[in-house]
Amino acid sequence: MFRKEILIILAVVILFGVSLARAVDVEFRSDATIGNGDVYDWVYVYDTPPDYTVVDMYDGSVFVFVTYDSSTVNIYGGELEWGIVAYELSTVNIYDGTILIDNPLFGDSSTVNIYGGHIRLGAPSFDDFATLNIYGYDFNYNGFTLTGFLSDDSPFEFIEIYPSDYSHINLIPEPASVLLFALAGLFLRKRN
Repeated sequence: MFRKEILIILAVVILFGVSLARAVDVEFRSDATIGNGDVYDWVYVYDTPPDYTVVDMYDGSVFVFVTYDSSTVNIYGGELEWGIVAYELSTVNIYDGTILIDNPLFGDSSTVNIYGGHIRLGAPSFDDFATLNIYGYDFNYNGFTLTGFLSDDSPFEFIEIYPSDYSHINLIPEPASVLLFALAGLFLRKRN
């Protein structure tokens, strides 16, 4: 009986220890892919001139992306658990995935493009000429909260968007909405 209890305790300790394993920090200076089973804390992305670095994320988990130079990060899936810190001329494109971004920093002349995914964004900080482009429709801004739908029809709510930050945000209607506006304009023009 005593031996069985020790084995159970040992198994619990081993499983508990494995579940507490933290991800590692990683630095990419050349093209890379993040996929199923990849778990990273801080991911730093740099260029190695004259080449540009592109990191594609299809699955896996990242705590924070930090981008520099003219690097590009494309997020097609997976989970971004906390944030984005974008510097210089870097670009982050979000197409899908579960994206939780608290207090992101968009610095220098960086660009973040959001096309789709399950996204929660709060309290962004913008420096210099940084830009956040949101592709979607039914945008509504009430002074501190921006809501609407992304190009993939996912609803979004971005909180703590201050009026001073709003000048860095571009709301870009998805193509079907632009076509609807154009057709409405033609219809109104013909009626006059």
